[in-house]
Order: sequence, then C-alpha cells, then structure tokens
Amino acid sequence: MLEIGLRVVRGPDWKWAQQDDGEGHVGTVVELGKPGSNTSPDKTVVVQWDSGSRTNYRVGYQSAYDLRVYDNAPIGVRHPNVICDACRSHGIIGMRWKCARCFDFDLCTHCYMALDKHDLTHPFFRFETATNTQGVKVPSRSQSLDTRLIAKGIFKGAVVVRGADWDWGDQDGGLGGQGKVQEIKGWENESGRSVAAVAWLHNPHVANVYRVGHKGKVDLKYVHEAKNGQYYKTHLPVLGEHIERLVPTLEISQFSVGDKVRVMSDIDLVKQLQEGHGGWNIRMSDVLGKEGHVHRVTERGDVRVQFHIGDDNNQDQSSTSVTQQNRWTFHPGALSKIHSFTTGDQVIICADEQRLRQAQKGHGEWSHEMISVLGKQGRVLQVYGDGDIRVSVNGQSFTFNPQCCVPLTTTSSSSLLNSTSHNTLQAYQAQQQMEYASSVDWSLQGGSSIGGGTTNSSSCKQMLIYNTLLGHNDALSSSAIVRDAAQGKIQAVRDALNKNPQLVESRSGDKSALMLAAHQGHIDIVKILLSHGANLEQRDADGDTALHYACFGNQPDCISLLLSKGADINSINSTGCSSLHIAINKQLLECTKRLLGHQQPSIDVNLQDIYGDTALHDIANTRVFGSFTGLDELTSCGTHPNILNLIKELEEARQQTSLVPTEGTSPDRSNNECVDGRELIDLLLSVSNVNFNLKNKRGFNVLHHAALKGNAYVTWRLIELCRQLVDSKKDDGFSSLHLACLNGHLLVTCLLLRCGHATVEICNSRKQTPLHLAVAQGHSSIVILLVRDHRASTKVLDEDGDTPLHLILSKSQQSDESCLTLLASDLIPQMPVDYRQTPNIVLAAFLIKCDAPLLVKNRQNKLPLDYVSDQKLKEYFILLNRSTIIKQVMPNTSALSPCIICDECPADILFEPCKHKISCKDCCIKMKRCILCQLNIDAKYTHDGQLLSSPSINATRHMHRLPSTTTTSNNNSDGEIISKVVRDLETKVQELEDGQSCSICMERSRNVAFLCGHTACSNCAHPLKTCHICRKAITKKINLYS
Repeated sequence: MLEIGLRVVRGPDWKWAQQDDGEGHVGTVVELGKPGSNTSPDKTVVVQWDSGSRTNYRVGYQSAYDLRVYDNAPIGVRHPNVICDACRSHGIIGMRWKCARCFDFDLCTHCYMALDKHDLTHPFFRFETATNTQGVKVPSRSQSLDTRLIAKGIFKGAVVVRGADWDWGDQDGGLGGQGKVQEIKGWENESGRSVAAVAWLHNPHVANVYRVGHKGKVDLKYVHEAKNGQYYKTHLPVLGEHIERLVPTLEISQFSVGDKVRVMSDIDLVKQLQEGHGGWNIRMSDVLGKEGHVHRVTERGDVRVQFHIGDDNNQDQSSTSVTQQNRWTFHPGALSKIHSFTTGDQVIICADEQRLRQAQKGHGEWSHEMISVLGKQGRVLQVYGDGDIRVSVNGQSFTFNPQCCVPLTTTSSSSLLNSTSHNTLQAYQAQQQMEYASSVDWSLQGGSSIGGGTTNSSSCKQMLIYNTLLGHNDALSSSAIVRDAAQGKIQAVRDALNKNPQLVESRSGDKSALMLAAHQGHIDIVKILLSHGANLEQRDADGDTALHYACFGNQPDCISLLLSKGADINSINSTGCSSLHIAINKQLLECTKRLLGHQQPSIDVNLQDIYGDTALHDIANTRVFGSFTGLDELTSCGTHPNILNLIKELEEARQQTSLVPTEGTSPDRSNNECVDGRELIDLLLSVSNVNFNLKNKRGFNVLHHAALKGNAYVTWRLIELCRQLVDSKKDDGFSSLHLACLNGHLLVTCLLLRCGHATVEICNSRKQTPLHLAVAQGHSSIVILLVRDHRASTKVLDEDGDTPLHLILSKSQQSDESCLTLLASDLIPQMPVDYRQTPNIVLAAFLIKCDAPLLVKNRQNKLPLDYVSDQKLKEYFILLNRSTIIKQVMPNTSALSPCIICDECPADILFEPCKHKISCKDCCIKMKRCILCQLNIDAKYTHDGQLLSSPSINATRHMHRLPSTTTTSNNNSDGEIISKVVRDLETKVQELEDGQSCSICMERSRNVAFLCGHTACSNCAHPLKTCHICRKAITKKINLYS
C-alpha cells in the first residue's frame, strides 16, 4: 500500500526533528519516489504536512521507514459488506479492525482508536484493504497505552488558510483569508475522509469543500491545528514495509472465460469466502448450487459468473418465469468447474463408494462390479445426451454420473506412467494426480447433487489445493521444496531432488530454493542444491541472486561457498547494488571480509548503483560507537575550549542514542555484525584500487557524502588519505565544508578546518560562503567557530547581495541556542537584558562586533537594519561598535564624499551619536534625524570640531523678527550663526535669480526656448536668426510659461 493521498504520521525511523510540527501531526503523501530521481529517489515519498511544510521521506530507502499510515480512506479503501459493531456504520472505510477473540466483531478506525470501543484487553487483526483476507495481528490496546498519541492537523475545528495545491481563486476572501473546518468527509464514493468543508470568515454562512488527500492534493494548511482523538502508533502499518501473508494466493486462475461452473451450496461458507472478493448480496442465495458460465476473470483472480435464471439447468421445466441475465463476482473457492467430457478423455473415478452409490441414482445406477474401479483411471468411450459418460476401466465399461469423474490433465497419462524414465516432471505430475484422487472430498465436485450435505472451510482449502494440482502446474511440489529449503529440512530436500532433479530450479513466488537456503544459512542444503546443478545466477523480481540473499541474511559461510562455486562476485541487482553494497549498508563486517578477501576474480569496489553510489559512498551511513579519537588532535590545533566542550557533549548524546536498541531489535548483536563501524570503515578504505574521486549522480564524491551525513570518523580518515578532496566542489559549487555547515555537523566542520585546512571563504555557484549557509540554517555554534576561530569574513556578498548579517536579521525562525552558552562569558553580559535570551539577536550582535557591515544594501535595496522593526534594538546595534561604523562611513578621511542631498559640497558635518558624515553644512540645517540610520541627532560638528547648533529650525523662525538693517551688538555664537545663515541664503537666492536671467540683456527672465535647447527673453529673441550661444539656425521659437 503505497499511493498518493495516504494520510501519514511519523514512523519508527523518524530522525527529522520537528519537520512535521511535532509527533502526532498528520500529513499527506503527494508524490512517490522514482528510480534515478535526484529529488525523490525510489523508496521515498514526498509528504505535504498539514502545517504547510513539504519534504521527502524514506519508505524503504536504505532500509529505513520514516512514516506510518494514519488513514488510508482518502485513497478509496472500503470494506463494502462489513458493519462496524460499535457505530453501526455500513461499509467500513479505511482500515478495519477485527477482534481476535470474539466471533465476527469488527470496528472502524475511529471506534477502535479514538473511542476505545470493545474490550481493551482483546487483541485485534488489522485489515488494511478489502482484499487483505488474512490481516495483521496487533497486541491489545491495554498493552499499548504508552504508545498512545493525539492526532493533530486539519480536522474539525481547525483554522486554515489556502495551501500548496490551492486552485479556487478568491473563495477564501483573498490571500491570507482564514476559515474554520466544519467537517471532514469523503468525496462522493471515490474516497473517504479526503475533503474538508470550510466556512471562511468573510462569508461564514457558506461552506465549500477542499481537498485534504483526495487524489494526492492538499488545498489547505492550518494556522491553528485541531485534534482528532487518540491513536495507537504501534498498531498503524509502517508505510512501505512489506508484510508476508500467512497463506499465499494462487497465481494462475484455474478458470477461463466460457467455463461451466457450479456455485457451492453452503451459504455460510460462501459468505465467508466473499469477504473482500466482491462481498455478499442477499440475492446471491438464488444462485447457490446453480450452474453458470464464466464471464471473465478479474485481475485479482475473482471470477465473474453469468447465470440464466429461468433456464432448464437451474429451474423447474414448468416454470414460466422470463429468463433473466444475472452476473455475480465470486471467490474462486466458492466455485467448482463442471467439465465437458469428450470421447478419449482420461478420467479418475470417485474413490468414495457411498458417494458414488448416491450419485449414480438416475445416472446408470450402481453396480456391484464398480467397486473394483474405485479411484482408478479410465478412458471416456461415449458421452450421452443427458451428460452421462461411458467409461472403460481395465477392460470393463460402466455408465457414470460425470460428477463422479475427474479429468486428468494429460490425454496419455498411462503412457507417462509406464514410461521407462520415472524421473521426468510429467511422470511425477501424473503420479501425483492419481495418488491424490483417493483423498479428494468429492462432495465439492458435485455441489448439492452429491451427498446433499454441507462443506466446511477445511474442505474448501483442500479443494483449492486440488485445483492447483489439476491446473497444469506443479505449484504444490515446487513451493514445498522451496519451503523445505528455507526451513532447513535437509532430508526432505534431498528426497525431493532424488525423486525429481528438475525441482532444483523450483520457485515460490519469485524466490528459488537456493536463494532462501543461502539467506537462512542452511549451508548443507546449499551444497545439495549446488550438487544438483542449481543456477547460481538465477534472479528474483528485484534482480537479486543467491549471493545477494546470503548477504541480506548475514551468512558469511554461504558467501564463501557460493564464491568458491563460481558465483559472480560483481553481480548487480535491478537497483545496481552489488553484494558489497548490501554488506556495507547492513554493516556486516564478516561478510565484507569474505567479499574483499576473494581473489579470483577480485571484487570491484568502485561499482556504482543506479544512483551512482559506490560502497565507499555507503560507508558514510555506518554507525560509529565510542568516543571519537580525533578530539585530541583538535585540542592540539587550538580549537576554542567552548567549542570542544560542545562537541564532546554532542558526541556523548550521539553515543547514548546510538546504543539504545530500536523497537523490535535485540541489544545483543550477532558475532558477524559489526558492533563498531570503525573496523568496517578501515577495512574498505584499505583496499588498494579504491577510486576516491568517483561522484554519484548528485555530484557527491565520498568526502562530500561523509560531510553530508556528518560521519566524523569517515571524514577524518578520508582527510588522511586524500587531502586533495577537501576543497573539491560539486557541480553546484558546494564543497565538503559547505555541506557540513549547511547540515549543522559541528565536528565534521571542525575537522575540515583544523585537519583538512579547508578554505574558510570558499564560494559556491551562488557566491555563498559556508558562513552564509550556517547563518541561514541557524547553526550558531558553527557560525561562532567560523568567525571567531577561523576569521571568516562577515562582509562577503552572495548573489542576492546579502551579507551574513542580512540573513540573520531577516530570519523568522530562531537559531539554535548553543550561542547562548558559547557567548555567555563575553558578549551576552554586555547586552540589554531584554535581548540576552534571543539567539538571533545574540548572533547578530556577535557578527556586528566582528565587523559585519551595517551600511551595505542588498539587491532589494535594503540595509541589514531595515529588517529590524524594534527602534531600541536598532539603536543598540548602531552603538555596538562605533569604530566599525566610522570605518564604513569614512574609510579615507582625506577624501570626503559629496553631500547626499545636494551632491555638490563635501559631506563634512559629523552627527552625534551615530557618527555619520553624509551632509554638508547647508543641507544639514533642518535635519533632526540621520536619514541613513534614522537615529535622533543630538549634536552636529564641523570638520574642524566646531559645534553647530542643534537643528536650527528655531533660527529660521527668529530670522523673521530681525530688523531690516541687521546691527548685532552682542558676539554670542547664535547671532553669528544666524547672520551667516542669512547671508548664505541671500547668496543662493541671487544665484537662482542669475540662473533664470536672460544671458543677453541680464535683466529680464528667460521665457523663449529654441530647438537647440538654449533660451533668452522674448525681447532679445525676437530679432535673432541664429542661436547666440551655439550659432545654430533658429527654425522655431517656443514660449515658456512659469
């Protein structure tokens, strides 16, 4: 069950922190992974969480399962003829829960999970689909109380906004419009619990439905989640995990279109068989014991039968009812084939005397001589008009009811049995058919006309086995030897092969006996099979050989045996994985030793799978227990003590987590399984012909992959062996240092910088340094390591023009809190109390203290402080490091930049307290705030240190009260300033007037323009034929109006 639309929650191998918004939150599968995909490879799925985030997760990839199926009703799963015995809903949608103790007691998921209906001490069977007839047994709910969680997400009562797949215009009132979920329901008959009815706040009286899983689409995301009751997480199926069924189904149907069949008479047994195979309808009782014709066989093996109600075969001859066409779908076990015999057919006579006596009534009657032919083989001499047949057995001939005879699959069985070679498969089949005839429950062959009794479930199963034998295949014997090989039954396998050597290639499903014996480690059976010529390179549906199976089963002795017999050591399966890939992935030390130790031919350690990964790439996933030995080297390299302490804490936490056994596993490991991955890593890295430069399809070499996964030991060993890989880049420009910083692997980052001497300011194709990535992801410990210990520049711009300070101040999500510890002794005590516990503010203050520029605009024309709305915080950042600001504003005091207002005079006025020099003396007069940083201006100083008055709006007001002839008697500074301001203003007015005067007469204003662009007054322009400035001919004069 792996389809888009499934509703899921986090599963057993979850390691993705709060990407789902916390355990218990629900999401929807919206995309299935494909082989070769760079974004979502095979055995992964993409989940759209109800919170709005969207990421891919493993459903078998690298043998990990991140998700459980919370609800499969949205993909249309329904149990049409099953009633919930608690809420009485007919046709349970989604998963069905059947009590393992009580007879015929079923619950729907809501009653089982949220309402805790029925006895909590009773175990149940989980039926995921209607076609799943066996079910999976789960423990009682009383034993699972510690696994009980509350489901949260888009349920009744949640407040929602438009989501990822929204396609409904402005039904929500426009972008950002909120609504409340009124109900979760199904989409007609296509799917269940797959849409939400939402009433939007702008129109609360109308509720529209939106997809929440229907066909893999999610139109909404929640702003405020709602709860949907509890669920038992360990009772839910793991998404992508294959569960072996208890009883295999027949792969080839015994029925063909046109076959004549009879329905079983036992109504109770038919009802039981119909469950999950078309269901039971009360009108089906009309055709029990009746004959019909096969209309078609479905893909699942169910049989669609057509009946003619009112014809001679099924009703009394005197009936006058009109013939009516009826078609019903049946489980194949509810039907028996009525054979149409022809002259020359080989048959086996019924071996049950009592049943034969009863069946012969009206069909040639019983004769005492028939005792000698019970269970014997005969040949049809004649077929009578009423269907009875004349059969010759050992020179005698009798008339039989055709329901007492079973046809053989071969027209010449006697010749097969008398063949000189009794070891052929055909002879063995014929012999098995004849031996089985004596044990057949003949009541099944004749329906209600023989014996008149009812059948039971065991006879039904026997009929299925009998039909398999007579269905032109050897499924029973083939599966038997495979089963015996898997269970280690040496003598049974030897006897079967001695009787029929061709069974050595037998399969059950798509698995051979050699594969399963190798997987289970039955080395004696492997030897027997190989001695009988078993094919070493036979493959299953996934392309795996017996050598792959031996690796999957962790069987080093079987690996050595298979290799010694010529198994291809470099054979790959359909995903491109060799046996070495499997041994490394499963961390099997002894198996790896056997593979690497094989000499002729030697193993190719550089084989790449369909994703381009070699076995060397896969060691990055290897678990390493115990303390990391490289910490001493980091100490000697001068790593800051606080960083080292943090690394040690993280390593101790990782070791404790790694040593805790996962659910369903034992803490005791096999002797063949690698307890500490370091030995396995060293073993593979010691191979002489390893190519460290190979890249997978995503462009990762082995060091990139180790940095991506955060495997410190592999990183350390690779630095020792191939230092040249440290600064190598992927196609997108990412180096190992970029990957380690991006994913928050502090120890790996430290190793690359200290031991690998990685370039700290290396840029990717988007001009991002490792510092940019660490800041963007909120890995504050790595930011401090890069800047404080390795002097990473805080001034580098990425392709968007952003510095690290832009990124940290524009982040809405807080960084990790490690900076609060690392900076607790120096920076934090100097900060305002209100900001000391906010990681982003602490990290921004740290960057500013380390010369991060405040005055650099990005491509959105924004300064870092433009992202700060708190005025007090903005002032704190500006005052944090005045010397840095002065250097940024005035890098060269000998050459002043022009005034940003008039762009003419030099900007020589210094504002306090911000220290900016952006304006000239004339333009700064009315400024009360610095237009660069928006801080209040307390004082203004000229270039020679003289104090200008505070914003001189008052001075301009006093000017209007001065006498026309200014006579200043006092010498105070305010009077001098005002006089100077007046003189300057008069000069400027005069300059403006001169600029508007006619350049000929210098008296009147310019009010006529020529096409050349020059101007004059109307009086002077009137006689002109050529321009008085450029001497071009005047072709047109244009009057100007002010």
